Amino acid sequence: MAVVFRAITPDEYPDLVRTMGLAFSFDPPADDHFRHVLPLERTVIGFDGSKMVSSSAAFSLDMTVPGGTINCGGTTIVSVAPTHRRRGVLNAMMRAHLDEVLSRGEPIAALWASDSAIYGRYGFGQASVHYDVKVRRDHVGFNRLAPEPAPVRLVDADQVGDLLMPFYDEMRKSTPGFYARSPVWWEHHSIADPEPRRGGATAYRFGVVDGAEGIVGYVQYRAKSDWDDSHGAGTITVRDLFGTTPESWAGLWSYVLNHDLVAEVTAQRRPVDDPLFDFLAGPRRVKAQRFDNLWVRIMDVARALEGRAYSGPVDVVLEVHDPMGDIEGRYRLVASPEGAECTRTDAKASITLDAEDLGAVYLGRSRLRAMSRSGRVQGDPASLAAADAAFTWNPQPWCPEVF
Repeated sequence: MAVVFRAITPDEYPDLVRTMGLAFSFDPPADDHFRHVLPLERTVIGFDGSKMVSSSAAFSLDMTVPGGTINCGGTTIVSVAPTHRRRGVLNAMMRAHLDEVLSRGEPIAALWASDSAIYGRYGFGQASVHYDVKVRRDHVGFNRLAPEPAPVRLVDADQVGDLLMPFYDEMRKSTPGFYARSPVWWEHHSIADPEPRRGGATAYRFGVVDGAEGIVGYVQYRAKSDWDDSHGAGTITVRDLFGTTPESWAGLWSYVLNHDLVAEVTAQRRPVDDPLFDFLAGPRRVKAQRFDNLWVRIMDVARALEGRAYSGPVDVVLEVHDPMGDIEGRYRLVASPEGAECTRTDAKASITLDAEDLGAVYLGRSRLRAMSRSGRVQGDPASLAAADAAFTWNPQPWCPEVF
């Protein structure tokens, strides 16, 4: 029997969680905050007869891109039950999912990949990277050129909404890869804190740096006690840490790095240009492991390329090959810091690339010349150099939160 895909109803949600648990190796949680944020009308769920065998969905995201924001289909909960793997279910479901994104007119889709080998064949490109970092407590001295750290004030969990939400909403507009967080998202995703998720650590703690007109940075973290030879050997685990001034960044990092009875500070999903690496007197002491971050697929080339800003002038013809067939063709992009126009054309291509690599450079991590050296992208040197200079963006793209 062929697998059929459709959206689910609220009463089918428990079965969805069980199906996801089979693929992602978890038991359904007793306190399930995810049901409050998942848009069931955007689910694309596979059924073999009456049995649920695969899952996918999309969040309707307002995502920051260079110079602005754009509507984005946030691909999520992609899974196939162990009983139905290697039978073409994933390919069919991704086709149905991308059709749903297309039907809503979203110019891009984006996802976090559970396996980095999967999504390139559906035209998603690695658009940003991050570091997971660890710093030993005995190597936290700051460089002599670091700014004076701003003081940090602790706030109670019931205060964070009024402080953090407006700060984040303004700050996120400057970094490609960030997306808007609704009040429901904040409550049930960003600061949701059920005890089973804590791994023996404390509830979330929150510290803020005050500015003249509200806060200018905050940190969200946990602490976990441990002892080694009767001495404190605990761990601080940072979830969010954002600043908007050198002093606020320095204050927040200094705060988490200088807890007593702590041996190590860890932080996941940190940006490649995190000021931490410049603050420390011994930057080599930061143990940083690089991971792929956000993956992006271009759904509508003209709207996506016209919907972002550019760092320099460029006039190129892009020949795009798409494994899904949706955006196959040639496009002329004429862009500058003043604006962009992108139209289909029959002109000779100056750059030839896959949809995966167009998605990879879209948010500003432009690597066209680097990818040409590996043969993934073809083009004349002048066109590649101009496109790299135009597509690149400061700050580097970064998504700090899995969706």
